[in-house]
Amino acid sequence: MGLEWVSVLRGSGEYVLLATTLVTLIYASILDVKSRDIPEVTWLPASVIAIVLNLLSGNYDFMHTLFSLVPAGLVLIMAFLGLMGGADSLALLMIGISFPKFIAFPISLLTLIYSLIPPILLMLYYLVSNLILHRDVFRKINCAEGRYAKYVLPLLGKPLTINSYLARKFVYPLTIPLSNSEYVCRTYFGDDEEEEKVKRGIEELVRAGVLRPNDKIIVTPALPHILFILIGFIAAILTPQKYLASLIYSLITH
Repeated sequence: MGLEWVSVLRGSGEYVLLATTLVTLIYASILDVKSRDIPEVTWLPASVIAIVLNLLSGNYDFMHTLFSLVPAGLVLIMAFLGLMGGADSLALLMIGISFPKFIAFPISLLTLIYSLIPPILLMLYYLVSNLILHRDVFRKINCAEGRYAKYVLPLLGKPLTINSYLARKFVYPLTIPLSNSEYVCRTYFGDDEEEEKVKRGIEELVRAGVLRPNDKIIVTPALPHILFILIGFIAAILTPQKYLASLIYSLITH
């Protein structure tokens, strides 16, 4: 049989890559929705399969592969800044090494762009509703720390009573009470251990009578962004890249 198995792998490789990527993203999305916690090993099997199949098919070249990995690098930087999760970077890394070839835009870049649409729409909703319904709440916020964060809070979260915050999962305060009139203002939230300390501190202030259960703080949700990446990946795969390429070419030449 010689090396016939190599040609078989090459012929079916795209379907295998698509299937393994979709299965991994679906599984990771379920974990993200349920617990917002995805083990790093989740991405390993599909990534190893992708590397082997793409090496056998000769799909890796420096420029295409580099551009396909850029979105994962950008999200990794955002993760260090507390703006996105580390799992988001690993998901885009898996997509980048699985689909390094592209016509107009990397599949990983299109996936990232599409996945950002729901959070951006949510931010616009927060901004409009906060400006219309909750201006007084935001006007009264006194940031003892992170005073510049106050100006972007209307984009990032909404007012919620302390009682409701304590009863909910995957919701984190952007204004952490120091007293009934001063807050630590921030634009991100930390890991589970850090957020548990924040919650316990707020509970202690309520028990001490410093805060009332009906007092309001600004909170933001931990969004299941892997689910958005799954949807974005499907949209990216279905995007007509040849049409995009011809459209870009016509815009450049005219």
